[in-house]
Amino acid sequence: MTVLWLTHLRDSEDLRRVELRKDRITIGRDSGNDIVLSNPYVSKLHATVVTRGDGVKEIWDNSSRSGILINGKQVWEQKPLMDKDVIQILGFQLIYSQNCIYYKRKASGIVLRAVGVSKVVDKGKKILDDVNLEIKGNEFVAIIGGSGAGKSTLMGVLNGFDRNRTGDVYYNNISISQNFNSIKDIIGYVPQEDIVYENLTLRDMLRYSAELRMPADQTDREIEMRIDEVLATLDLTEHQHTYIRTMSGGQKKRASIAVELLADPKVFFLDEPTSGLDPGTEKNLMLAMNRLSKEQERTIVMVTHTTQSLHLCDKVIFMGPGGRLCFAGNVEEAKAFFDMDDLTEIYNMIAADPLKWANAYAEINKSRDFRGERGSGGSLQSKKNKVSGLYQFEIVFKRYLKLCMNDWRKLAIQLVTPVIMGLIIWFIADERFLRTYSGTKSILFTMSCAAIWIGLFAAIQEVCKERSILKREYMANLRLPSYISAKFSVLMLQCIVQAVLLTLTGFVGLSLKYSGDDDIELTAGNTLLGDDKGITWEVFITLLLTMLASVALGLLISSFFKNSDKATTIAPFVLIIQLVFSGMLFELDGAKETISYVTFSRWSVDALGRITNLKLLEGGELVDTDGSMFEWAADKLVNDWCILIAMTLLCLIISTVVLRRISKDSR
Repeated sequence: MTVLWLTHLRDSEDLRRVELRKDRITIGRDSGNDIVLSNPYVSKLHATVVTRGDGVKEIWDNSSRSGILINGKQVWEQKPLMDKDVIQILGFQLIYSQNCIYYKRKASGIVLRAVGVSKVVDKGKKILDDVNLEIKGNEFVAIIGGSGAGKSTLMGVLNGFDRNRTGDVYYNNISISQNFNSIKDIIGYVPQEDIVYENLTLRDMLRYSAELRMPADQTDREIEMRIDEVLATLDLTEHQHTYIRTMSGGQKKRASIAVELLADPKVFFLDEPTSGLDPGTEKNLMLAMNRLSKEQERTIVMVTHTTQSLHLCDKVIFMGPGGRLCFAGNVEEAKAFFDMDDLTEIYNMIAADPLKWANAYAEINKSRDFRGERGSGGSLQSKKNKVSGLYQFEIVFKRYLKLCMNDWRKLAIQLVTPVIMGLIIWFIADERFLRTYSGTKSILFTMSCAAIWIGLFAAIQEVCKERSILKREYMANLRLPSYISAKFSVLMLQCIVQAVLLTLTGFVGLSLKYSGDDDIELTAGNTLLGDDKGITWEVFITLLLTMLASVALGLLISSFFKNSDKATTIAPFVLIIQLVFSGMLFELDGAKETISYVTFSRWSVDALGRITNLKLLEGGELVDTDGSMFEWAADKLVNDWCILIAMTLLCLIISTVVLRRISKDSR
């Protein structure tokens, strides 16, 4: 096999040869290297070939992001080179032979081979049935078939994201199962849902995506040049400063494709990119994909339902019900095989008898021994993600902050909400506030409810509404703790402003309203800060911590669900639980009290009650509490705050753990 590759390289017009005359030969993306490989995921100094004192050549991995494979096996640090060794760096194959390294400056097209691939779900239901096929380098391939034919399942297997199957897939004879972490950077995937943020301009979207996905050693100039190149490739340059929400369906789809093209993938998968497009736009997109496969040496695989532009594809894969491979070849070959000129009618023929056509295709293809063409493979442990979590946090934080600022209508509503709630509290309160237990308790309970409501609804849709984008970025090495903490940090800034507004319009407003009453003393010496304004700061801190705990709970709920509607539906039930077990509406004892310990509403109202010395107000002495609840005690107030902080952190940690399931999301 190595000899065949070497012969292929020698016949190529783009062939380069480097003689290993120096003690050190460097390989990398930077132009100063002896061997330059043009790909964003190749490190500036990716590897070094060193000549030892005894003349043996060794290749060293310079802590590169994507690593090195030698004859299909991972090189962790250094390895001696033998004659005819195949060195794989992403989509580039280099051959060591007779003291020289042969390579191409541009990565060759990737050959995909599925060998005996099957997938079984739901108590034995087979959705892929022993699929054997080959996709050649630089081919533009369409997978078509009726509903339930396993089109998207086959795509998930081919791109390596779905590993719950039997059989294997090989990229240039390298097992994707065993080496996925080393070669996934050459894989691009555009799901059916758009993977762009509509409230960003196209260039901003590409800039943040480039910073997040491309190696951290990329310079600003390299990133900008890559963005310009991708925009020009997809004819989007004139729309680069346009908000994505104002683009047409075809332009949005091309924007999603642009996000994936940034990393220069050599194998490109698209799930129904033409869905919902008019015939003209659909044809233009198909032409663009055909051009990409040929001019930029990419292997492109797409799932589609449309048939009018299939002649632009090099190969069409027909799938039948039950995940059966019924045919793979060009359009003319398909017409001859099915003896039918109308491609649409072939759908009906396959659906009527998929086993017949699967067997017929297997019969004419049986001379092809797919199983005999397996690569050397070799086991591989996951290569560590060397991208800094703090670096990713910074990018996601900036992107989310800009998204919030661009959606000024939503931001305005969120800032007006605490003002309206505070004014309502101010309006309904009477002279019993800070004088009687019952009058004060009602106001404090309402303020706590307002804080819970504000925080919960600020975050409950924030993860699930962008789940398709998150899934793709997670598969491309986004760290979930960086994502969740960045989301929370931006929402925390928003909550600080909201807590200030609620405190000023609610608590401070009421204090000023009844400040002329000599019977009301706001502090009575009970304040951590030791001055007359201390109680206001304590109320602000409590409301802020309540909002933050609610935000964290909202992110947790949002992490569980795949769409915003389901997350919003459960919100009222969560609110009811928080409010019922707060200790303000009902007397809690036994099991009810135990449950209340895991609701942050209890600790919120307890803190507000302690700040206002609620138990010592008129009528408070008659209330049967646990003896210390709602009484001022500095250490217990701090304890309430610490519990709210701990609950916030716990919700954020659980959110991160729950989101790990996102890689298993089905369409």
